[in-house]
Amino acid sequence: MEIAVNKIIYQCRHAYESFENDERKGHLAALQASSLAYACPACCRREFQILSLDCQAYANLQQMSPGMSAFVIEVTQVIPPLSHILARNDYQQRAPSLDELTPGGEPLDLPHAVWRKEFWFANDIHPQHVLILMDHLKQEIDWLAAYMPSGKAAAHFGEFVHP
Repeated sequence: MEIAVNKIIYQCRHAYESFENDERKGHLAALQASSLAYACPACCRREFQILSLDCQAYANLQQMSPGMSAFVIEVTQVIPPLSHILARNDYQQRAPSLDELTPGGEPLDLPHAVWRKEFWFANDIHPQHVLILMDHLKQEIDWLAAYMPSGKAAAHFGEFVHP
């Protein structure tokens, strides 16, 4: 007797690695599900290694206006399919940020542009909401690290893209 098992697979035909159902990881689950139409993280890492690209992610806090701030993620040296996955998850190409007060602008120099996502919040919001947003950001960085050749070593907090 054969038992059929339903498996979720990526476009590259590798199996999706599920994790324990934890409602605190809902954002991570949504990110993973959004990437199923593309190659798996292992295949993406292999592509980066073949091309000798060192994809990195930088997470920062930036002042966006006098009353608003944002947690920002900027990802460097991105190629397809990761660029398609990022675009599907609200990232946009921009010039890299210079510091906490100088966010990345329009993509003037596409070869050096980063993929950027912003998580805005009001400066006077309750601190509990900021902590929840920080957890959201951490889940996103963990998800990105799976695609990067250096893994979590490629995730930088409080640093900006090196010129």
